[in-house]
Amino acid sequence: WPQGAADGSACRAQRALGVRPRARGGCAAEGMGLEVAQAAAGASPCDRAGGHAAVDEEVGVGNPREAAQSQDGSSDAPPPSEASSEAGADRAGGLAWWQASFSLVVVVIGAGVMALPQLPTKGGLGGCLLVMLLCGATVTESGLGMWKGVMAGNGASKAGGRACIVSYEDFGRAALGPLGEVLVVIMQLFYFLGVSASFAVLIAESASHLSRSWLTPQQFLLPLAPVFGMIALLPNVSAVARFVPAAVVCVVVLCGIIVGKAAMDSQRWQQWPDVKPGSLHKWWPSTFLDIGSAFATLFGAFGVNGNVPSVLCEMKDPSQFPLAFKTAMAIVFVIYATVMGVGYFAYGQFIQSDIVASLTSFPANEYQAFHVPFDEWTGPRSRVLEDVTSCLLLGKLMVGLPLNLMVVFYSLQTFRYTKNFVPVGSWRNTAMRLFVVVLAVFIARLVTNFGVLFALVCSVCGPPMQCILPLAFSFLVRRGMGGAPSSPLRRALHLGLGGVAAFTLTVGFWQSLHAALQPESSAGR
Repeated sequence: WPQGAADGSACRAQRALGVRPRARGGCAAEGMGLEVAQAAAGASPCDRAGGHAAVDEEVGVGNPREAAQSQDGSSDAPPPSEASSEAGADRAGGLAWWQASFSLVVVVIGAGVMALPQLPTKGGLGGCLLVMLLCGATVTESGLGMWKGVMAGNGASKAGGRACIVSYEDFGRAALGPLGEVLVVIMQLFYFLGVSASFAVLIAESASHLSRSWLTPQQFLLPLAPVFGMIALLPNVSAVARFVPAAVVCVVVLCGIIVGKAAMDSQRWQQWPDVKPGSLHKWWPSTFLDIGSAFATLFGAFGVNGNVPSVLCEMKDPSQFPLAFKTAMAIVFVIYATVMGVGYFAYGQFIQSDIVASLTSFPANEYQAFHVPFDEWTGPRSRVLEDVTSCLLLGKLMVGLPLNLMVVFYSLQTFRYTKNFVPVGSWRNTAMRLFVVVLAVFIARLVTNFGVLFALVCSVCGPPMQCILPLAFSFLVRRGMGGAPSSPLRRALHLGLGGVAAFTLTVGFWQSLHAALQPESSAGR
């Protein structure tokens, strides 16, 4: 989800919901929609040995993270001989490469797609397509590096009878011990808090559309806050998780509506008598720094590397993961490029920060597009489409928000440095959950533009989670196992990818922060 990455929460949420995975040591789907995709593909979820022994204290059977992470023989993982037989049985019924590829596509595409059509207003359509290609290639190569590290770590684990790597936290611990786990958990806390705030913005925008702007999105956040609080206090969200298939359908239909309606609207401005050639679109950025926020958004949109270990544990033949991963990322690139290209071509520099507004209202001429407030446009309006798109988006978000919040709660409840302060069932745990919701709403009220907030969050968390940590952890794990180092050419490539990540962390963050602090001067038109 949000982004791709924004939705990568169902595995961690399931372990925190009081829902037992299908077998001892089982690995639940790491991304929202992954288990759904596997069911659609006809494959069973992972029951691999050495994974998380996942039940929460909420149902009174111990701490899921501790059970999985115990290195002293006290984990719930079966003994090596049993693990070997279970792994062999699971592998026989695991995912084929094309099923894994389908699962990854479902995991990646989420609410972040709503921010894509606006990116070229600053970076230009040609510039943003190049950035999209570069970010996609960076995440893909980093994911393949992660695959090598996980395979090396799991090979050594199988030989030594230790717990396998089935999550990002496991991967960090295999590379740097407790410090690696700490780095992953901290990144996930900030990332999913930011994604939850971004979802709150979109929910408020949808509510504003459905109420015919009775309140502004910023005003709607206050009456919605108690609703978010009640969601946060659910003992578990297993009931919400049942609606994940519907949320996936909502995203697919939304992408279709954006592309279809934008394609039709692109005919309208071509009929304007006063349109000047080149006045509606920007093909290249005015300065190189203008593409910083595009890097940040697209890092988040392609974010999937946190799901690599869990997908590997599902596959019948993990050696085919590169084929599955490259295929999935190529499909995602085509979908993203289509949504961004068609959406921007239709609405150009007069596109609204809320894509639903552009889809449902069109200016009568070029002068109106650039010099008349949006609410005073006299072109065609589609109230029905506004309601349909808002309902679809709201349906997707009301499933995604509790799953993303649960990742934050679960991390704090099981993290070794915080679990004793917020034990499940205590008043402090309740206070922690409500405080997280208040913090998310506060962030959403500070930055009410979804695209800007999403870019700001992803500029900070995207490069470490999707590039820097996967490559660094893979190097450390493989070196620790005595594996062969990468070729000089590949190491040079990884240095280049590190440069892309550094650019996003610096220039991308600065551009996103500037857009958040001065929205008018950063409008791009």
